[in-house]
Amino acid sequence: MQAMVLAGGRSTRMGRDKSTLVLNGRTLLSITIERLLVAGHSRIVVLAADEQQKNSQRGSMDEFFGNIEWLLDPTPHQGLIEALVSGVKRSDFNQTQPLQLSAVDSPWLDHRIYPALRKALLGRAEVVIPADQRLHPLHSLVRSPSVLESINPDDGPLREQLKKLKSAILPWPESELMNLNAPSDLER
Repeated sequence: MQAMVLAGGRSTRMGRDKSTLVLNGRTLLSITIERLLVAGHSRIVVLAADEQQKNSQRGSMDEFFGNIEWLLDPTPHQGLIEALVSGVKRSDFNQTQPLQLSAVDSPWLDHRIYPALRKALLGRAEVVIPADQRLHPLHSLVRSPSVLESINPDDGPLREQLKKLKSAILPWPESELMNLNAPSDLER
């Protein structure tokens, strides 16, 4: 299994890089990567904005994550969709295997979501999107990395573009899909 961790955002509402934010003694990036490894993802690529962010992320990582690959945005902070499409095009992901997307700011997500997403992808869907009251496209599973090459920043929000594909929705508990956006979210 292969995964791409989206960790290159500005984190303006949080006021600092969320990927290196420490929660219960671990960075959000470490929590995310460990969850992917526990679920059987052997290839993990982290998207970072620039060399400075990558170095900060690497410096904050747990030691046992030495096999992680990093890709830098060609234009730092240009946008989520631009980073996502560029990351897919510049990586050498196996096009015959699904690609798991994983946002770095959902520390309460359980690793059991990944087998559930894989099971939901067994049908005709090109993408499976987890949802509570709303869609969470940054935790989607796509049938092939090439599916994401059709995404365009001028065509609207990512969730709307993914819904236009042959998509399936996987209901998932809101308590796990909750993400951290602002310092007050840490009090939950």
